[in-house]
Amino acid sequence: MNSICILLIDEKSISEKVIIKSFDKLIKSQIKKIYIIGDKIKFQKIYKKINKCNKFEFYNIKNDGKNNFLFLKKITKKSINLFKDKKIKYLINMPIDKKRFLNNNFSGFTEFFSFMCKDKKKENMLLYNDTFSVCPITTHIEIKKVDKLITKKKIIYTVKNIFNFYKKINKKVQIVYLGLNPHAGIDLNNNSKEERVIKPTISLLKKKFPIIGPVSADTAFRKISNKIFIGNYHDQVLIPFKLINKFNGINITIGKKYIRMSPDHGTGKRLKKNEYISNESFVNCIKFCEKY
Repeated sequence: MNSICILLIDEKSISEKVIIKSFDKLIKSQIKKIYIIGDKIKFQKIYKKINKCNKFEFYNIKNDGKNNFLFLKKITKKSINLFKDKKIKYLINMPIDKKRFLNNNFSGFTEFFSFMCKDKKKENMLLYNDTFSVCPITTHIEIKKVDKLITKKKIIYTVKNIFNFYKKINKKVQIVYLGLNPHAGIDLNNNSKEERVIKPTISLLKKKFPIIGPVSADTAFRKISNKIFIGNYHDQVLIPFKLINKFNGINITIGKKYIRMSPDHGTGKRLKKNEYISNESFVNCIKFCEKY
């Protein structure tokens, strides 16, 4: 089985332009079958382009715009059923406006997808690249709330999720856990988060997993090859990842039975009228599906 599903969600985004630009790549790819789910009226350029090609199959689910969250649930449920029926191996969702489609019910698509898989709170967002990857323990939350959410339980299941994912794609990496505080708390007293929670947990995990830490975040990214960096909050790891990799990365939800990914960029509404739009991250999603 070498088939995938693409979710077309936000018609106000650059999703349609990205896919149209990538059409030749999709046609020539080693992927056997590509299922696309969305509203054929709102994505009519894609629908017309693929309608006569046997490699594609379009599932039309109407979105009247009155309840975007319900529409998102419907198309995501359809994609999960394709997993259950063993028709697809990977799901690629195109970027969405969280405020329009998630109704403040979830902080991001990663958490929403976990909910739809009926396996809550044990998911992780992995920003993947062949050279190095990053994984934030917490995602789209206020910085003042981060400390309370860094727990032994969360660190353990994050490391397990990372290890199992890389085992599945048969790739060896070194896991590096970053300190929460400056210099990984070395200048602070024994009551810091590093001393109370992070260090004891990493010592426990070292018995089974290739992990080091906590490492000072300000120097951790000097040597990056074949490493996966675990950060305590979103920007601690996404800033260096995007600065170094630019568009050469993909967003993957790990810790679930099914692998879901998306291009590592937002909706790009302001770019929609521009002639040049990069499709590099989407193409990297396709390449990952081909390679693994």
